[in-house]
Amino acid sequence: MRAWNMLVSAGMVLLLAACGAPAPPFPSPVLATPDVVATPPVLNEPAFPTRTLPTPAVELDAAQPLTLMLWVPEEFAPGAERGGDILEARAAAFEAAHSGVTVNYVLKAPYGKGGIVDWLMQLQELMPERLPDAAIVDSRELDQLEKLGLLQPLNHDLPSGAFWDLFAPAQLIARQGGVWSNQPLVLDVEHLLYDTKRVPTPPATWQAVLADRTEFAFAADSTDTFLLHYLENGGSLSPAEHPALDSGVMQAVLDYYQRTRANGNLNEAAAMMKSAREVFPLFLGGQAPLAQVRARDYLSERTRMPNAAAAPIPTRDGRATTLASGWSYVILTSNPARRRAAADYLEWLNDAEFLAQWTQAARLAPARKSAFAQAGMAPEYADALSKLLENAIVAPSFSAQAPYASAWHTAVQAVLNGQLSPEDAAFRALQTITQ
Repeated sequence: MRAWNMLVSAGMVLLLAACGAPAPPFPSPVLATPDVVATPPVLNEPAFPTRTLPTPAVELDAAQPLTLMLWVPEEFAPGAERGGDILEARAAAFEAAHSGVTVNYVLKAPYGKGGIVDWLMQLQELMPERLPDAAIVDSRELDQLEKLGLLQPLNHDLPSGAFWDLFAPAQLIARQGGVWSNQPLVLDVEHLLYDTKRVPTPPATWQAVLADRTEFAFAADSTDTFLLHYLENGGSLSPAEHPALDSGVMQAVLDYYQRTRANGNLNEAAAMMKSAREVFPLFLGGQAPLAQVRARDYLSERTRMPNAAAAPIPTRDGRATTLASGWSYVILTSNPARRRAAADYLEWLNDAEFLAQWTQAARLAPARKSAFAQAGMAPEYADALSKLLENAIVAPSFSAQAPYASAWHTAVQAVLNGQLSPEDAAFRALQTITQ
């Protein structure tokens, strides 16, 4: 198996350069995850996919070798630091069972210029024949591929059980435009982490946070942090349709931020932070007994925190929810033989037993419930995380979040710095968004 075919990537760079398209640095850098916001579940979409009759089998000709090209971020490749050896063994077993098929992993940056979706969009415009057969992409960028018509439906390629075994938010992610167009492999959410020796009972509501002065570290300048509270309280990403409601929701969130700082709850170091990933070291270092962190960060360091426990993020009404995003396997090729090979490999990756083994080693949360049950998490944490995964709001796409992020950042900082009242900051944010 060829784990990373740099010749293929180099050839693509040269071909794109010849066509006048901008080429990313080689090899592609791994960029930081952008701090952006997320879309609540759409409740009026068509019904979930039902079991369909299989299409006629496509025979793969062993006499004509087929190289399946799969674009992935580094952590989903056989060379990954955690779980990479398990992926490599799985790919080798697949090749042994499918004579004539070779799996070629090509590393790409996860986001930004030179990232997976950026490359796919450039190739679709300039050289569609050079597109890979499949890729693993962030769920918040699936809408870009759906608009280009690149996502191949999976209804006839996977059994319906593979869909119904997904956590509820993953089922929503799997449907783009009402079609089962991708298969989420892992999910990620943010949740509260608390030191059981310093916090006997974690707060469930904003009022409970403000009831004492226990220090709470949350990324106040994070779009995801604001977005969760905004969506959970009924705000929409179409504020022009009902501006009074959305302005009122923004004001409520900003008022909560202002009060946490005035009351001494908001950790000062976290007040300017833009992501939960930045917050995690504060909890790990014992600087805050309460922190809003990413599940994947906790899973990566859980052995270093014997006194840590997870709980839902405090919300206005105490509703236990969060934002969920994931990484999905998408099939891009329409060639019957190559599509069949890509679907076959997806089935191997999506096998519940394998997915549990790999995600346990990679310290990620599988999107399949049956795999989650086998992933070896501590029972208390598994119970808390599974409930959040089942009741999470699907994070909106990056493109849907973009018009709001800047206005929210400006409003949050103006309130925390004492420059504007929550009411005035919310009004100005709404004006900026609806212009």
